[in-house]
Amino acid sequence: MSHIKKALERAKAERLKQSSGREPTAEQPEEPKEEAPLQEIDLCSATTCIVEVPRETLLNNRIAVIDETSLVSDQFKLLRTQIFQRTRPKKWNTIQISGFGDGEGKSLVAANLAISIAKDARQTTLLVDLDFRRPSLHHLLGIGSDVPGLKSYFLDGTPLEELLINPGIPKLSVLLAGGRVSRATEMLGSPKMEALIKELKERYEDRYVILDTPGISVCPDPVVISDYVDCILLVARQERTLQENIKTALDRIPREKVLGMVLNDVAPDMVGRYY
Repeated sequence: MSHIKKALERAKAERLKQSSGREPTAEQPEEPKEEAPLQEIDLCSATTCIVEVPRETLLNNRIAVIDETSLVSDQFKLLRTQIFQRTRPKKWNTIQISGFGDGEGKSLVAANLAISIAKDARQTTLLVDLDFRRPSLHHLLGIGSDVPGLKSYFLDGTPLEELLINPGIPKLSVLLAGGRVSRATEMLGSPKMEALIKELKERYEDRYVILDTPGISVCPDPVVISDYVDCILLVARQERTLQENIKTALDRIPREKVLGMVLNDVAPDMVGRYY
């Protein structure tokens, strides 16, 4: 068992101790109980599993916003400010991050943006990996591929509070995908997923929910999710994203929900035209 799984087990045991007033033991196994309704789930629980990811790991994985001296960090602060200006007046807080095809860096943008928002004095952030075909947030955040996530919530009934992770970054919670799912579109289109996103949106006024989804031209999954969210941020990659993919994508999603587009992987001397 990895050290992260052990940490999750300790967090679960602590929740059981707080709810029952005693330590769970081998002689006194936990009694089966029904899954808690969504409205009873506390996503800001003090017992959220904290996994201290080394700073070097995050930087090596291009999580640049943890370095306040980074030019890229400043660009994400600019993006964050623009998002606040467009979403706060409308009370929008669920943001879908999608690319147009493959390899455009949408997960990297989602992770950096989520951390940047969490650094704002007024906000907290929940970063959710909804790319069940090729999940990658666990790698970018240095958490590990064997840690359970939303796959366990949907297929095994694992309570959400047992899946929340904090990677050692204040005011940031993460819900991983927890592995690939063969019938991802059907799961994402289920009433349970719609209810989950609705609950995540309405539970905390100060929380932005960043949802990492596949490229719109790759599969129908992000189109399904677009019905549930407040707004969509699209990620293109210089010299990779095709114009026909952009046109196709914009025809598939509600245009009134599109906040804008991030142009990824530009040369340093072009940073003034980063967005």
